[in-house]
Amino acid sequence: MISPVLLTLLLPAPAHACGGFFCNTTPVDQSGEDIVFSVDEDKGEVTVHVQIAYQGAAEEFAWIVPVPQAPELVLSTDRLFQELAWRTQPRFNLEYKEIFRCEGGIGGYGASSDAAFSASSPAPPSASGGGVTVVSEQQVGPYDTVTLQADTSEALLGWLQDNDYLLPDSLDPVLAPYVADGSFFVALKLSKDSDVGELAPLGMRYPGDLASVPIQLTSIAATEDMRLRAYVIGDSRAVPESYLHVQINDLVVDWFSGGSNWEDAITIAADEAGGQAFATDYSGSTDVMEEALYRPGMYDVEALASSPDAYAFFDEIVRQGFPGDSTMMSLFQEFLPMPPALAAEGVSEQDFYNCLSCYTPWVDAIPFDAAAFADAIDERIVSPLRLAQRLFDDHSHLTRLTSSVSPIEMTKDPTFVFNRDMEQTVELERKASLEFYCGFGGTWSDSERRLVLADGRSYRLPSQQWFWDHGLTEYEYLSKLMDVYALIIEETGPDGEPVVLFDGSEDAWAAAGAFNGGSAGAGCGCTSTSTSTASGVAGALALFGLLLRRRRA
Repeated sequence: MISPVLLTLLLPAPAHACGGFFCNTTPVDQSGEDIVFSVDEDKGEVTVHVQIAYQGAAEEFAWIVPVPQAPELVLSTDRLFQELAWRTQPRFNLEYKEIFRCEGGIGGYGASSDAAFSASSPAPPSASGGGVTVVSEQQVGPYDTVTLQADTSEALLGWLQDNDYLLPDSLDPVLAPYVADGSFFVALKLSKDSDVGELAPLGMRYPGDLASVPIQLTSIAATEDMRLRAYVIGDSRAVPESYLHVQINDLVVDWFSGGSNWEDAITIAADEAGGQAFATDYSGSTDVMEEALYRPGMYDVEALASSPDAYAFFDEIVRQGFPGDSTMMSLFQEFLPMPPALAAEGVSEQDFYNCLSCYTPWVDAIPFDAAAFADAIDERIVSPLRLAQRLFDDHSHLTRLTSSVSPIEMTKDPTFVFNRDMEQTVELERKASLEFYCGFGGTWSDSERRLVLADGRSYRLPSQQWFWDHGLTEYEYLSKLMDVYALIIEETGPDGEPVVLFDGSEDAWAAAGAFNGGSAGAGCGCTSTSTSTASGVAGALALFGLLLRRRRA
């Protein structure tokens, strides 16, 4: 079974009630692909971290990815992707403003007013016959890896299949462009006795200065509108070079739900740009990842190694704050395997490891090597965290870019370059305001309002009471205005300002003016009663329906 380049998609696991150290109730988000690039322009080196997820039998696991040069390989960590996703997620803050004085409580609103790689270098190429050259072979964590070059895609696929990589014949045509470019191929399968629960991200480092995602290989098993997220670490802002860049229309964001539709908006905006485009979620300092993964003294492996028994070892792991994730679970399974007799009695591994003292007779009978266990934790958990943290400690700038790409659109690989001429900062915090025109004596719930966006566009809204009475949300009410999701579509590159291909700003301002009955900007000559508000806005909607073209299906 093939993982499509970066990871094999799998269904999110359901969440179950759980307690104790080994307890992960958060379903894994497998709706897309995440990849982390670090580009050192001075050294001419690219470091890539990719997640690998898979559902199926361990012996059927196979993974292959093309790279421009023979890489050094190292084990990475899921924490890198988890912390990046959380710390660089855009935040959409809607500020509530009181115009004049509002009587009574604010109702449903919140109160407010104004490590260097340790892997050995690849071995010199050795002729392997049949049009395939084995560049290096290496065990990395739970993986047996091989780096190859081939004369033809047919020879490459044949070699992999002959060496027990279960890859389909249909992979041949999507491998061909990479073979023609002289790419190297890193292939992985699980080592003997390894389990799919031990899968971990992989780090690769190779000479170069270009961050590129081999998306064409993904097309064989990708889903429609597959999310693709790239984190690029360097010393300035990263921009797409082979794909377009889009700036999202702030109006299409659901401000009233904290921007919960942000990624859906990117999907639509990318489609409007022809299906090959990225939006920038964040561009700024790597300080957002300061000590997020590792800091000196964070873990004391020597204290673990000196533990007198399994009970003290477990307590020390908890005391030091190690995560009770799948990697740690797999290590416990290796160094303190649960007795089959307990499994036969219906005891789960989670219950067993969370309460070793509950099963003292069985635990005491298991040979336990604290030093070997500690060494494995250092290799599989601590070292990957330390190396991942160095990506941010060694560079000053981080860019997060997101797209959605369907298989039919995966005709060229997205590449990213640094541009020092463009505006360097894209803030995480996005702001809009909701103004309440209470007049004198009006209340929060029955007064007309305006949604004011960061660029100054504003939109008249009926009172909150009106929405309650009609069973609508503000986002639904404004949806007819959402004709354009990509407010600006532009070409970006390594130098200069973007080349604007489409700018919908003027039309967006005109539409706001028509919606408001003449004025697109902030300010309101409003009444304070819900009846007149509803009729006035309804009239604006009727006019808007005649003037504004509908967004394509």
